[in-house]
Amino acid sequence: MQIHSMKSLSKSFYLQCVKQASKFTANKHDKVVFMLSFPSTSEYVLDKLYERYQNRLVICYTKNAQAMAINYQTKGCQVYPLDSFDVLLRKVVPTLKNSKVIVCDNYFAVLGGIDFLASTKIIQIWHANGAIKKFGLEANYAKNATQIDQKRYQEVYARYTHYVVSSQHMADIFAQSYHTAIEVLPFGYPLTDRYFNLRIKEQVMKKYLEDNPKQRKIALYVPTYREHNQENPIDIDYMQQALGDDWYFILHPHPHDHMLKKKIAENRNQTSNLDHWPLSDLLFVADCLITDYSSVPFEYSLANPAGKTIYFCYDLNEYNETVGVQESFVEETSKKRVDSNEALAKEVLTTSHEDSTDFNTKWNAFADGHAVKQLIDWIDKQYAN
Repeated sequence: MQIHSMKSLSKSFYLQCVKQASKFTANKHDKVVFMLSFPSTSEYVLDKLYERYQNRLVICYTKNAQAMAINYQTKGCQVYPLDSFDVLLRKVVPTLKNSKVIVCDNYFAVLGGIDFLASTKIIQIWHANGAIKKFGLEANYAKNATQIDQKRYQEVYARYTHYVVSSQHMADIFAQSYHTAIEVLPFGYPLTDRYFNLRIKEQVMKKYLEDNPKQRKIALYVPTYREHNQENPIDIDYMQQALGDDWYFILHPHPHDHMLKKKIAENRNQTSNLDHWPLSDLLFVADCLITDYSSVPFEYSLANPAGKTIYFCYDLNEYNETVGVQESFVEETSKKRVDSNEALAKEVLTTSHEDSTDFNTKWNAFADGHAVKQLIDWIDKQYAN
């Protein structure tokens, strides 16, 4: 309890310093600011923003995104680390305070301490196309937080002025999760653009034929990240044997899941040229997606609308208690949810292909392959005023 109180006090002090720093305003500028914390999901939109704005693009980044930020620095962009308190107060806060457009891929505490100009637009693109797990004030860890902490969260959520989404359903989840009315930019989640790009798909399929000449089916396992990094009970040897020679069982662990990475390294009985493909390419060719509470099904349904999805939820009750899952998830996945290796293998071998039409109508109604173009056109209009 004492440690939690100290953390809460330090965060309050942090915001007070930000508020003071934001009072010393500098000149307005025409920069487009990107708040970066998810390199894998933000790379595509960042590339497109750079093509349009060049050195007008400013990147404020978390430590895990340093390599990507430095890459843009070599191209002439200003980049600022968010974990340097000195840089935060001297550079980041004045830049944000005087921005006309700020694009965010996550929750950033610094926003809650700045009284922005009425003309500032703060866009939340998020780092997922849909939501199975609960987040924001609806997550159980937030519900169990102190009122002071909850107030601090709410101050950040209140700063977002617009949300880029792929569906009204996701917009409703944002509103519920952040306890606020939201203004929607119905452009589609930026990363979904690639699944409508025929040139990209043709390139992936050509490489697929080269790397999988025997045309073995692919069962792709993409588990979500669990903060406590518990050991995943997936039995790699068993799954490979149970699926047989007609299948490749490919695991794609979360970048921070070091325990699963270690398990994969220790189980190299069966390998393929596909093992190190990027996830976005694997989604085009996977015959079966295995996941749990990850948002990857919302992209897979576009990349491979006929593919089948199975939910390996070995810790559903525990996860629901600590984090929380959307109420509809339990009911809607009941026939495609398993909790053991044996049941998982059986489901992979027996489940037929699916029709994702209804699923995409619910979750991807706004996605049409032009999300980033629409976003950039909208940003341009803000500077035309």
